Amino acid sequence: MREHSRKELIDKLSRKDFDMDSILRCVDEFSMKDLQSDDRYTESYVRSKYNDHKGPNFISASLRSKGIDADTADKALSFYDCKDWEKTAIAALEKKTIYRNIEPVKCKIKQKMFLSGRGFSYKTIEYALNEYWKK
Repeated sequence: MREHSRKELIDKLSRKDFDMDSILRCVDEFSMKDLQSDDRYTESYVRSKYNDHKGPNFISASLRSKGIDADTADKALSFYDCKDWEKTAIAALEKKTIYRNIEPVKCKIKQKMFLSGRGFSYKTIEYALNEYWKK
């Protein structure tokens, strides 16, 4: 089992045609009993996505879509600093080496698009590409 955000639980239960008042009461009770916590969910989600080599922009946007407020997301993302994001961006490039067989200029463009799609900032992308191509 995994943690769920408040919004995820409400959405999941409403799809099963439960009464909205009952859903809200249950979710509130889960929160009061600490069975459901958006803070815990956010920390778990950020850790999971960081380990999957996703960037902070991607993670933040995903959390917003799951009903997590910006302050909670920022707090969880703050556990990782600039060096951590650079390290995971490099790891993402190393994992995806299929572009090595094309010319370097085209390869770097594809790699930039790849890292951008994973939610890394321009500065992190530039650093990661420089480090990757030093090897």
